[in-house]
Amino acid sequence: MTGEAVDQSHLTTPERESSTVDPTSRPHRPPLPEGMSRNAWKRDQKKQKWLEQKDARNKYKKEKKKQKEIEKKEQQSSQPERGYDETNEKAEGNIRSVDVAKKGRNDMAVRAPITILIDCGFDDLMTEKENLSLSSQITRCYSENRRAVVPVNMRITSFNGRLLERFNTALKEQYKHWKGISFSPTEYEVPESGEERSRIIYLSSDSDETLTVLEDNRIYIVGGIVDKGRYKSLCLNKANSQKIRTAKLPISEFIKISGRKVLTTNHVVEIMLKWIELHDWKKAFELVIPPRKQEGFESARQKRKRQGGLQKEDSGSDGEDEHDEVSKEVVDE
Repeated sequence: MTGEAVDQSHLTTPERESSTVDPTSRPHRPPLPEGMSRNAWKRDQKKQKWLEQKDARNKYKKEKKKQKEIEKKEQQSSQPERGYDETNEKAEGNIRSVDVAKKGRNDMAVRAPITILIDCGFDDLMTEKENLSLSSQITRCYSENRRAVVPVNMRITSFNGRLLERFNTALKEQYKHWKGISFSPTEYEVPESGEERSRIIYLSSDSDETLTVLEDNRIYIVGGIVDKGRYKSLCLNKANSQKIRTAKLPISEFIKISGRKVLTTNHVVEIMLKWIELHDWKKAFELVIPPRKQEGFESARQKRKRQGGLQKEDSGSDGEDEHDEVSKEVVDE
């Protein structure tokens, strides 16, 4: 309260003297450097103090870490050695499984004797945006194979042109550190021997043959192209010209898709990986294919629209019933 005396009767004499602050007794503030505000000067002083204490902080952290290591060793030495215990073995196995799930990869998994080859020899047929989309799909294929319960051998051929440029620039050459996958700037080789050529199968939705199983020691080629359906039978015609067997995934037999039965490159690869894991086409399709592509899918907007239409119909029918009742009364009268 301004203008009112403060009651200091409860304070001792030294406390009363200390409570009365003499403005002249305050420490003198050093002059600010020219062109620097007080807040900027405070930040600068704080930074200098932090740098001065850096060595002391690092020394403290090292000592603390060293102390933790000593305590850990003492704790381990004090514990009795464990013999084989089935319960412990299972628990450790579960921990390893969790670690794999957390890391998002399974480097310890045994690869299936199957090769999935992505043919990227359609660079000149795609727009810049489609090329960008393909690079994302290839990245997704690698990621899914790395996380797969049963991964496969993966090859990328015709890895050149704008696709290679994008991986080297925007994607910062990360593909060079990928494991379990090989890149070739040239096209895949077609064996002259009919027997060796029979081991290669080019997947195409336009093929007359349908896959029932994925066989070991086979090379399955997936067309690496994003064209929004502009080019019809492109992969089929290429395979026929090279006298390579073609086949399509058994989509119609297990699931209904709205529109054309053409999947993206990464979806085809993911479905194959799921089948290798589960040996069940239906589950593989349902787990991979987005619900929006499946027949009967209804978006939230479509559902609201449908419910709104039903409400209108209900209100309209109520009006008609009421009108019929009134008309009946008039007739009876």
